[in-house]
Amino acid sequence: MENWVRHDEINRGEREGLTSDERERLRELERENARLRMEREFLKRAVAFWVKESNE
Repeated sequence: MENWVRHDEINRGEREGLTSDERERLRELERENARLRMEREFLKRAVAFWVKESNE
């Protein structure tokens, strides 16, 4: 079955799966998750650097 037909059926609720809106929201959440992981890693390194510098 053609991809666009399957997606249309999902969007209309005739078939199981993620709707276009749900897929877009999932992509947004994955991007946000990646950004937050990078920020967390940066903060961990900054704290480690600060602790090292304050002990010297």
